Amino acid sequence: MNSIERTQRRTRSYWYCDGIAELIGGLAMALVGFPMIASARTGIEILSTLSLMAMILLFPASARVVKLMKDRITHRRTGYVKYPAPTMSKSRKIMLFVLFLTIAIVMLLSVRNGEYTLDGVVGKAFLLGAGIAIAAAFAIRAIRLGIPRMYANAVVVAAISIASAFAGFGFIEGMGLLLAVLGSTSVITGGVTLAKYIRSHPKAMETT
Repeated sequence: MNSIERTQRRTRSYWYCDGIAELIGGLAMALVGFPMIASARTGIEILSTLSLMAMILLFPASARVVKLMKDRITHRRTGYVKYPAPTMSKSRKIMLFVLFLTIAIVMLLSVRNGEYTLDGVVGKAFLLGAGIAIAAAFAIRAIRLGIPRMYANAVVVAAISIASAFAGFGFIEGMGLLLAVLGSTSVITGGVTLAKYIRSHPKAMETT
């Protein structure tokens, strides 16, 4: 790895140095996932509606909260890094490719078996494919940015998606479990990272 690549890697990994994005994003995922699980377990459909509303409202709002927290915590301590206009990364391309491939295979199997419900082969295959794609994206990010804690997310996503696909869970419950556990894991790793960051940089930089 040459000096330019190392600089680019440090710049990209700086976004994750404080754990704030993981903490807030994980909280949003957990708040979407747990109502999905409750809805599948209790049969109370309004919980699914609440989960959908939470997804619509929390994910955009979480981006604003992350920015505000970084402005108040990170940028005052270790500076601000302006990131270039985002382009689709290889990990995202892989994730999308796997998702579309999974959907195509699932639809083919559905035509042959006559099972179109999300609680049948369609839901299980889509859940498994989505989980593997997300796990691969986390693993690639961990390798490219040199962030070992991302491996924990990859392992959690892979384990939950495989378990859900073969444990007889429906799509709603399985996806809810995936989001809830991944969100909880991200909250823990993000919270620990934030605590370490603040301990390492207890005071804001002086400005002239």
